[in-house]
Amino acid sequence: FLVRYFRDAMGDKPYLQLEVDEHSADAGAITRCEAFLDSLENADITGLHPADPVKTRAAKYDSANSRTRKIYIPRMCDHSFALAAAFRRHGADAEVMPCADRDTIALGRKLTSGKECYPCTITTGEMARVCMAHGFDPSRAAFFMPSGAGPCRFGQYNMLHRLVLDDMGCREVPIYAPNQDDGLYHDLGVVGGSFVRTVWEGVVAVDLLTKCLHETRPYEKDGGTADAAYGKMLAEVVRAVESGGLMKPVLQGMREEFAAIARTDGQKPLIGVVGEIYVRGNQFSNENAIRKVEALGGVVWLAPFGEWIFYQNYTNLDNARQKGRLGEYFNCLTASFVQKRIDHAYASVFEGFLKTLHEPEIKHTLKLARPYLRDTFQGEAILSIGKSVDLAHRGVCGVLNLMPFNCMPGTIVTALLKKFSDDLGGFPYLSMQYDGNEQANAATRMEAFIHQAKQRLEEGNSAARKAA
Repeated sequence: FLVRYFRDAMGDKPYLQLEVDEHSADAGAITRCEAFLDSLENADITGLHPADPVKTRAAKYDSANSRTRKIYIPRMCDHSFALAAAFRRHGADAEVMPCADRDTIALGRKLTSGKECYPCTITTGEMARVCMAHGFDPSRAAFFMPSGAGPCRFGQYNMLHRLVLDDMGCREVPIYAPNQDDGLYHDLGVVGGSFVRTVWEGVVAVDLLTKCLHETRPYEKDGGTADAAYGKMLAEVVRAVESGGLMKPVLQGMREEFAAIARTDGQKPLIGVVGEIYVRGNQFSNENAIRKVEALGGVVWLAPFGEWIFYQNYTNLDNARQKGRLGEYFNCLTASFVQKRIDHAYASVFEGFLKTLHEPEIKHTLKLARPYLRDTFQGEAILSIGKSVDLAHRGVCGVLNLMPFNCMPGTIVTALLKKFSDDLGGFPYLSMQYDGNEQANAATRMEAFIHQAKQRLEEGNSAARKAA
């Protein structure tokens, strides 16, 4: 990311970039330096100026123009549809961008260096396709791409997107980038005071719908019935969010819809899925990893999207307290209280129906992660480790960590999972990295992992029979 910013800041001025590693030789570096000095002697830099800083370029998305622009939302996961519905409910037109495909990746790679995070490449391609579509009006469009800080490059996405849009001639198109810190709820309030609550209702509902799908589809007698029920109920959730209708009746209908699906008997190993939030939730980017687990005879317990929101509440409360920002502290405290109440109320509809219903409190997740990471090290890494430990204690037979290639938090998790596995006597785990190129040995690794999980299930059953 920094290389792109530097190149942009230099504008038309010549510059030299040297990249070195343990294989670099002095001669090559010296030759490039000499060539650069020669080029400077022949360069005409009269009148050349560096570009304006990227932060000063974007048209600001705020309450003044939120009603005049359509907000395009990345199709990260199906929660995006609930977010778009919440925008529409509060008077701002919104649309989820089309699902990514190979053409999206190809376009994204043309507009990036190839060294950025995989989700950044995908979302760049998605935005570019929208801008290139027939009838696109830059004066009536905006993109949604949250920002953030900490040990993750996610906060740089919207900055790079700004440069790409500028290069495409879409400088007037704003990027709505609320920061995931203790001012998050203030930033989101730009589209209406109750917007945050509306979004959360949709997030919880889609999380519960996802659990229904993952617990039902591996056992369905008639292929496709669970997917059909999922599609039907997702549309119902979106309608309820957009119209402001009651969500509980929708959830009750959801339970009845999945309860009516005919199922086969038997027991399959439960596989916990953690990892980077975009890749684990986006079927295209993870090459349909969840369906592959199911095809090999497993059942998935996916870490919910709402987990990240609860974690943000926890860290934002702590940050606001340390900084003495009482207003932001009480805003976060109120939001956390309301969100927990909604979460418990909606989850109660599925008591006795979903085995994967209950998720741990964030404090408990961080406590479980403490032998591996301190909670002062904020971000997805500590959530993935803590959740892995929790899942192991809750009866899963293996943990699958999904991540973009070269993801910073994901790399940390991959390293720590080895110790986690050893601490639990060789607990099965697998880290899968994705960059848009299919890996030759991916299928073999997944098969071996599921085989280990099945063995662990059988060993557990044998031990239970002997104890009985």
